Amino acid sequence: MAARVEKHRHIWFTILMLLVLAGCSREDAGSGDKAAAHSAGGPAISVVVGDRDLSGNAARQLSEAYQDGNSLQELFINSGVVTSYSGIEGIAAVNGVMLGADLRWELQVNGKVVTDWTVQAKREDNIVYTAQPGPGEEMPQFVILTVNGGTEQPELSLSLVLPYTEDMTVRNLLKNSDIVELAEDNKTVVKAQGYAPLSNEEWKLQVNNKGLRDSGIDMMLKPQDELEIMLTLQ
Repeated sequence: MAARVEKHRHIWFTILMLLVLAGCSREDAGSGDKAAAHSAGGPAISVVVGDRDLSGNAARQLSEAYQDGNSLQELFINSGVVTSYSGIEGIAAVNGVMLGADLRWELQVNGKVVTDWTVQAKREDNIVYTAQPGPGEEMPQFVILTVNGGTEQPELSLSLVLPYTEDMTVRNLLKNSDIVELAEDNKTVVKAQGYAPLSNEEWKLQVNNKGLRDSGIDMMLKPQDELEIMLTLQ
């Protein structure tokens, strides 16, 4: 069991390093403007995990990177929307969203599942990445842990899709995370993604876009909840 946990930690660390090196960020989670992307000359994109839309600014990134004649692979990699270590079978993250909980990314273009990244991307394409369980598996219960570096530290932004367990609280999710360090009182985030806030900054917590007070640290989480750690100015 210990060897399995250590293996998972190594995998997460490797993926995190890939994200840092790629400069992958996800600003303003869930606010991607797909119509604006089309009008600006690029494909639309959605990034969906369960009932959560985590598209963020992916539409704008695709639009800015789009060039006639690009393959899907060129568009994804050049835009930074997809971080990959071995092509479509080895996606590390889509728009800074990393999958755990025995999930995988499924790519659809114009309503059809696509497994070949070499096909040409078109301006009018509607691209959808969805988190799916393995063949024959049921969708597992999960929660989402998001670090949002905002405009100050956008390179810190990412989301982890993690297995949900019964009696999961904000506190124990943070304590068991490899990317968060709590103060001795186990109430305050000291570091996230290794970053300690400056004197005029602080990490704030919110669940499903609602801010948490100190007492909220023991709030019970439900499946598909998103716990977000936001870097804010004081």
